[in-house]
Amino acid sequence: MRSRIAASVGWLAACIGISFVPATALASSATYTVRPGDSLYGIAAKFHVTVHQLELWNHLSSNVIHPGQVLVVSQGGSHSVTSSSPSSSRTNASTYVVQPGDSLWSIGQKFHITLSQLEAWNGLHASSAIHPGESLKVSPPKHPTISGAAKPATLSSRGSSPDATNTSLAQSALGFAVADYARTFLGAPYEWGASGPSAFDCSGLIQYVYAHFYIQLPRTSYQQYDAGIPVSEGDLEPGDIVFFDTYGDGPSHDGIYLGGGQFINAASTNVEIDSLSDSYWANHYIGARRVIGQNG
Repeated sequence: MRSRIAASVGWLAACIGISFVPATALASSATYTVRPGDSLYGIAAKFHVTVHQLELWNHLSSNVIHPGQVLVVSQGGSHSVTSSSPSSSRTNASTYVVQPGDSLWSIGQKFHITLSQLEAWNGLHASSAIHPGESLKVSPPKHPTISGAAKPATLSSRGSSPDATNTSLAQSALGFAVADYARTFLGAPYEWGASGPSAFDCSGLIQYVYAHFYIQLPRTSYQQYDAGIPVSEGDLEPGDIVFFDTYGDGPSHDGIYLGGGQFINAASTNVEIDSLSDSYWANHYIGARRVIGQNG
C-alpha cells in the first residue's frame, strides 16, 4: 500500500511539474536499510552526515555493512535498531559465513586476525576470491598444518624485506581488500558515464571501489592517471590501477590489478577480468599508479 501511495504521489508531482529528489526525501528518515553496492561513505554523503557519526550511532567496529542491514542515519534515530548483521556478533566463533561485500581484509578486521592467518587456515593465497555463503575458518585449527607456517610472508610483498613495517603490511592487506571488493561487481553492465552500483564505466568502477575504502579519486581515467605514484609493471600489486591508451589520446581506460597478471575493468559490455598478457591489452598498456598509502 505504501509503495502505491508513493507511486501516486510521484505521478501527481510529474503532472504538476514538481520534482522530488529521492536522496533528499530519505535524509529526513531516522533509519536506512542498506542496499547492494552501498558503502558507509556513500550513505554518509546521502544523509549529509560523517562516516564517524554513522559508526558511532550504529556501534560499528569496522566499515563493513551488508544488504538488508538497518542503520541509524540521524542523531535522533531509534538507537534500539540493531546495526550489525546476525553474523557480526559471532566474534568468538570458529567459522564465519561470508556476506555480500565482505573481503578477506574486512573479515580479518572483524575477528582481529591477520590476512595471512585467514589464508593459512583456509588454504587460500594472495589472489584468492571469496564468495557470499562460503564458510571460512576464523580461529586456528586444532591440528595446524605445516604448510600454514610459510603463509605470513605473502603480505610482505609491498615491503622489500622480512622487516617490512606495519604500515606496508596494512597497505598490502588493503590492496588485497580492494581487489576482492572489485570482484563483487563482476558481470555488472557497462554504461558510459555510469558510476555504480548497478552499472559502471571504466573510471566509474575505479572511483566507486576506492570510495568504499575512503580513498577519494577523481572521476575520469585521465585524472586518475595523475593520482598516486607510478608503478612499473614488474612491481604491480593487487589494488594498483592499470591504464591503457585505447583511443590514441592517453589513459582513456583503466582497471584494478588483481594479481597474477590479471585485472578487473568495466569493458565494452560489462565488468570483466582480463589479462595484461592478452595481445590487445599488452599493446595498449601505458602504465600503472598506486594510490593506497598515497591518498591520505
